[in-house]
Amino acid sequence: MKKNITKEQIVETALELMRNKSDLRGLNLREIARTLGCAHTNLYNYFPSYNDLLWETHATIQEIFMKMLTKKLDIANTAEMRLAYFFEAFVEMYLDNKGWFRLAWHEYIDGDRPQGDIEATEATNKMLNQHIAEIWKELYGQYPNADTTKRVLHNTHCYVVGEISNYLLGRGLIQNEAELKAYITREAVRMFRLCLMSND
Repeated sequence: MKKNITKEQIVETALELMRNKSDLRGLNLREIARTLGCAHTNLYNYFPSYNDLLWETHATIQEIFMKMLTKKLDIANTAEMRLAYFFEAFVEMYLDNKGWFRLAWHEYIDGDRPQGDIEATEATNKMLNQHIAEIWKELYGQYPNADTTKRVLHNTHCYVVGEISNYLLGRGLIQNEAELKAYITREAVRMFRLCLMSND
């Protein structure tokens, strides 16, 4: 049985087990330890409770998403493509990793929110707003108002979360996942563009 388990290995294993899990509370530290091949007491050296691990994975998911988004934007040839890829990244991340989506937006995590998770979320939001402002500048020749951009991006993202939540709960208007990805991406781009243009 392994003894030298790192914090990174625990988080990585937990994320893999959560990736498409519909019930995150069906997972626990014992199951994660079994998968790692170690005693569950080893995990307590890093995470006093399952909730502590959930907070850590929540922050890590944001890092994974930003790396994915950056790669997508880097391969786009035009500003129009970058705008589409920007919102497509959210849709792909959430639908291709449904358990992560549930952790990010559906799962209540007990205890005080760690400062590290707050900082990770703030950093992610800052980078997202920077990316979308750069895309807007490339499209229209000037940077949009920062406060308006932040608000419109937040509202557009809430639309994406709502559409995917409806789908995962079996109440979406579109049941084909490929069609749903294309639809949400198209509507998010349209919503963001129209709202930012009318409010800037």
